[in-house]
Amino acid sequence: MIETKTECCTIYSEDVEDAVVLEGSPGVGLIGNIVGWLLVEDLKMREIGYIDSKYFPPLAVLYRGVAIHPFRIYEGEGIVLFLSDFILPPAVVYDMTNAIVEWMERNRSHELITFNSMVVREKSQPVAGAGNSQDVIQRLADLGIPIVPFGNLNGISGTLLTRCAVRDIPASCLFAEILNPYPDPRAAAAVVDVLNSMLGTSIDPEPLLQEAQAIESRLKKLAETVQGEVETPIYM
Repeated sequence: MIETKTECCTIYSEDVEDAVVLEGSPGVGLIGNIVGWLLVEDLKMREIGYIDSKYFPPLAVLYRGVAIHPFRIYEGEGIVLFLSDFILPPAVVYDMTNAIVEWMERNRSHELITFNSMVVREKSQPVAGAGNSQDVIQRLADLGIPIVPFGNLNGISGTLLTRCAVRDIPASCLFAEILNPYPDPRAAAAVVDVLNSMLGTSIDPEPLLQEAQAIESRLKKLAETVQGEVETPIYM
């Protein structure tokens, strides 16, 4: 493995040249994390490294009973995935982003795509996009992806877009529309459909739709149970 060091973190990873880089980390609705895990399973991606920092929370992730690093790097079918299972401390984001972009520049990565979400009162479009250049915006528009015209993009997604722009690396962010801050597999499935259009892949979103249906069924049963209960009287 090759080390890519900054003040706050170190990337330990094999080099993979000429890849498309994806970034998935937990946020509102857990879109990036859900999409990332689906990619690992569907593409049978190989773990090639991880990011380490003393500023990370003290945890390990259990995957099929095995403890794995909470911020891993995967590779498969010309795609490299940076996948985190915890919310990144803001103090680490800038240095970590520079390390990721340095890794991309060394490996001549084609582009970066990161995932995020936006909470709406009513869904009008499954997925919207933003980019770090007019060329990226035009590509998204040509694919029929609505563009987010204004707003702030916080955290690692926003920093990746700006740091990639400094190095002339095309970068875009796909936003899933969600109605509440809870995990939303159905919204993540919509992001996968758009990703397939962008990359020419055939990642199957069906597992996410099945998971969404199961969650919705449980919520419906819970609502029916609550509605059927007699209200507890309020005593003054």
